[in-house]
Amino acid sequence: NSLSIVDESIVNYELIAKLLEYITLNNEEGAILVFLPGMMEITKTVEELYKNVFFTDSSKVVVYPLHSSLSTAEQTAVFDVPPEGVRKIVISTNIAETSITIEDVVFVVDTGRVKENRQDEVNQMPTLVECW
Repeated sequence: NSLSIVDESIVNYELIAKLLEYITLNNEEGAILVFLPGMMEITKTVEELYKNVFFTDSSKVVVYPLHSSLSTAEQTAVFDVPPEGVRKIVISTNIAETSITIEDVVFVVDTGRVKENRQDEVNQMPTLVECW
């Protein structure tokens, strides 16, 4: 019954943060990779994580956003293996699904939402559309 009131068009950042905290506290080591539809959603997810003091403790968790606007150094940091006992969380678009391999990922959280290039038939122009 609860799922019937969920707006599927909205990314639930608070739920993602709670899920990441649960995985981190209740599972063995290994990186977590989170797929989101775009840069705005990545930014909002990282902001939501940093509202929780748990995710700001670099002795327990390190969070890496991953999108094309970051510098090469920031993008390649996702391949670094964190110290023992530190959980790495990579927040990315689906580009990380097809273009790269992050070797230490053992958990994947996928929102199921992606942005695709489509043709706007009215304006006869390409447009970026969020879809399942």
